[in-house]
Amino acid sequence: MNNYLIALLVLLAFGSCKPKNQPDSSEKSVTLTYEATDAKFANPERGFYKHTSTDLTTGGGALTQSQLTGYRDNNITLILRVFYLKKFKNSALSQAALDEIEKDFETARKAGVKLIVRFAYSSAETEPDAPLTIVLQHLEQLKPVFERNADMIATVQAGLIGAWGEGYYSTNGLNSSGARYEVYKKLLEVVPESRTIQVRTPAYKQEFFKRAVPLSYEEAFKGTDISRVGHHNDCFLASTTDYGTYLNPDVDKAYLNKECLFVPIGGETCPPSGVDPATSTKAQADMRYLRWSYLNEDYYRGVNDQWIVQGGMDNIIREMGYRLQLLSGKYSNKVQPGGAFHSLISIKNTGYAPLYNPRLVELILKNKENGERFKIVLDVEPRFWQPLQDNEIEINAGIPDYAPAGNYDLYLHLPDPEPDLYGNPAYSIRLANDNVWEESTGYNNLNVEINISSQNNSKPYPGSLFFEKIED
Repeated sequence: MNNYLIALLVLLAFGSCKPKNQPDSSEKSVTLTYEATDAKFANPERGFYKHTSTDLTTGGGALTQSQLTGYRDNNITLILRVFYLKKFKNSALSQAALDEIEKDFETARKAGVKLIVRFAYSSAETEPDAPLTIVLQHLEQLKPVFERNADMIATVQAGLIGAWGEGYYSTNGLNSSGARYEVYKKLLEVVPESRTIQVRTPAYKQEFFKRAVPLSYEEAFKGTDISRVGHHNDCFLASTTDYGTYLNPDVDKAYLNKECLFVPIGGETCPPSGVDPATSTKAQADMRYLRWSYLNEDYYRGVNDQWIVQGGMDNIIREMGYRLQLLSGKYSNKVQPGGAFHSLISIKNTGYAPLYNPRLVELILKNKENGERFKIVLDVEPRFWQPLQDNEIEINAGIPDYAPAGNYDLYLHLPDPEPDLYGNPAYSIRLANDNVWEESTGYNNLNVEINISSQNNSKPYPGSLFFEKIED
């Protein structure tokens, strides 16, 4: 045999073998990158809010659906609702008062917004509040109201003490550590475990728990009392101490910088005292440092309006709270029934803050021909998607044997887990990318087509996480 023939046979032999590092041809996948958008749009539990209040059982002041729908149409998803209990400073709440509160929650539910809830007894520094025994009695009465309407609660501000419920100016001595302790303890008991409360200063939380160390990653979202207490600042950017919000501004802000990765913070600006009005540059820097989730749109306009003039308001609207942006995705795009589906999705939170309430993360397959849908719920905690961090979601799941052959669109769905809100697009999260949001469903289209066919040579799935059919 001549040398030419030997070389040819050797070449053919090697050519018939698959190199060890070459991917298995049965594992078909596609990789996509996604374009960000600078659009301003509504998302649940974040952004500018509208301040509303009512003095219960005095007539008028009830929320209306047209009012709230108008706010929602302008990308407002949060309403601060201050319930004044002025007629009940020395008596139990009447059924009429409780019914008015229930009605406001139901109106909010229909309009697609949530409430930041506060209760108060006075609206002036010299106006009396209520004694502690009455406060505790009222909270006990409110417990079933909170439980029935947990889905509508973004957070509950501690309130109840002093003018406007801000924890100061109490005529009944409730602005003391002992009284505050009793009010906070009762609030944590009556507000559902899935929801947070907020206190007016960092020192109030530190005093209550006898601890100055911020929450840690390991403690977060456990449903414990300390993991459920956040912060609100109702004189943000207004003085060197924000009108007494901070005892030591540098130390307290460093505490909030770490603490508010795991609990919500928000509030409103005030007329500046001893400082110049905060520029939009400073406002953005402070809100990002402190993990700001929400701010009063209307007060104080002397500060807020300057941010429009200075050109920073659009950034603030986009970035306040969370803003989740798809970066890339790799997907198995040819799978057989019973086969293994794999995806790796990269997502970034470009906002100031993380999410602070529970949220589901789902993948949805939708048959392009007949609309049949299948889903998996991912074992992912999106509240840990922290600001300016990239996050990878790796999914290994199975296509059910009974899935009809065909081409499917793939969606990422971030719905509210509360049963009455699940599947309502107004309460699902929209991603900050071009050409992904499906307004009719609240799904985010990942713009990849998945072919399911018995002709595909994908590997069988050995695990227990299978897409399940969604029954309409």
